[in-house]
Formats: sequence, structure tokens, C-alpha cells
Amino acid sequence: MATSAQQQQAGAIFVGATSYNSPLAWLRLSKRWSAMIRGLQEMPGYLHHQVYWDPPFALGTIGYFATREDLLTFARSDIHRGLMQWVTDGTKHATAGYIRLYDLPAGDAAAAGDQQPEEEEPDAHA
Repeated sequence: MATSAQQQQAGAIFVGATSYNSPLAWLRLSKRWSAMIRGLQEMPGYLHHQVYWDPPFALGTIGYFATREDLLTFARSDIHRGLMQWVTDGTKHATAGYIRLYDLPAGDAAAAGDQQPEEEEPDAHA
């Protein structure tokens, strides 16, 4: 979970999940996922991320970024687009997914961690 300091620094949050077909799809994903996480952690404005599991085969990510532009820079990066294209390439690695982008309310950064983010329009990946 993100620390209070990281939440206070975040100006944008990514929430997404993909429902994969099986643990075999996770195995096929693992090398691509590891490379994407390394790229994510090197991006300017990256603060923190966490992964969650929704049984039976869905994996989700919550990512914290300094600004919405930092979040969009990562979302549009070659490494992320490549993973999204693999997920949606028609070979049925996954059956469903969603992405939501949130901007934290402007104002006191110390209070931002206590407020609900405002929902923005989803960003297309492919």
C-alpha cells in the first residue's frame, strides 16, 4: 500500500485490472509484466504502485503518479502499449479489463490522501 507521503505527492492515480484466462496466461505474461514494471519505475513522476488479485484470474494495478501528464506519458510508452497490444491481440490471453484515471483534487496536498479522487474519462491504450 502507498505510504501517506506518496499519496500526498500523487496528483494522478491509475486503477486498472485484466481478467486473464488461466494461470498459464499469467505465466506467458510474467516476462512482459516484469519488463513493464522496470520501465514504470524509471519513469519521471512515478511514485508507487501496488498489485491486487481478484479471483479467479484477474490481476489489477493501482499506480500513483506526480501528475496526470506523468501518468499519460507512461500509458503511452512503448512498453505499456506493447503489453496492452499483447493482451488484446485476439489470442484470448484475457477476457475483460478496465482502466480508470483519476486526478486528485487541487488544494492542500496533506488533505488529498483523505479525499476521494474525482473520476476522469478513461484513456485508450491501443
